[in-house]
Amino acid sequence: MPSIVLVEPEGSAADVFSRSQAANALGLSPNTVGKLLDSRFLRDLQAARVMALAHAPQVSVTAGILPVLRTAAAAPPAHKDDDRDFIGDSPELTDEQFLEASRRWWRCDPQMIVAAGVLPVAVAGWVTGVLAIHKADATWRLPREVRHSFTATVAGRVGALDAPETFRVLATDPAVADLTGKLLGARVQAAVSGGPIAYLKARTEDEASS
Repeated sequence: MPSIVLVEPEGSAADVFSRSQAANALGLSPNTVGKLLDSRFLRDLQAARVMALAHAPQVSVTAGILPVLRTAAAAPPAHKDDDRDFIGDSPELTDEQFLEASRRWWRCDPQMIVAAGVLPVAVAGWVTGVLAIHKADATWRLPREVRHSFTATVAGRVGALDAPETFRVLATDPAVADLTGKLLGARVQAAVSGGPIAYLKARTEDEASS
């Protein structure tokens, strides 16, 4: 008879995804997975963390238009006249740094953003923070484009996308707080691009039935 010994596993290779495996699970390119890792909202490629993002609810607008700021990992701005410390997002930014990085300077339809009242901030398609928008407050005219800034407050932020216990709703207005709670950690996909600001619209009956 053979003799055997039972050995406790040290951890299967399947417990951690490669970047390509994570990309396949999330429907992204490996480079976009890298952006998530660089942002620190996805802390590593443990399978459980990746699959939590894969199972995140998707945002579907039923009325109105939801503008979304699509950004990347926090980094200093490239434009020499941009006085922000950072653009992009990271859980390592303070709330004030996140506010200043996200409320300005964007090519966009300012009236549409003010009408929405909120501006979700998304990294690689997942909402990592939300601004409550109060009004448009300044315009930056460049040789080939016009950018806008807004008076805003931080409505909510995410610490880690796979950990809902790190989500913070900071808005005091009940309607904004409720919408923010739904948006944090959710995935935003079917958006009409307008540069860094995309616009998510309600689906028509024809689109919903197709």
